[in-house]
Amino acid sequence: MQFRPTPAKSHYTYNLRDVSKVFQGIAKASPKAIKTDNDMIKLWAHECLRVFSDRLISEEDHEKFETLLKE
Repeated sequence: MQFRPTPAKSHYTYNLRDVSKVFQGIAKASPKAIKTDNDMIKLWAHECLRVFSDRLISEEDHEKFETLLKE
């Protein structure tokens, strides 16, 4: 499953800047908020949703992305 750009989805272009936004969001989190490994995983998933999922336009793409994230 890949999210390739098409004429209708030309904004499905991702680069290292997008990946760095995920890590920036994690780095800005309060250390008090991350008490367990699960908290870190939830934060990472949240940042991925914020950065990548917000660009998706179809419900099918949202479902595919959530499935990938859960795996």
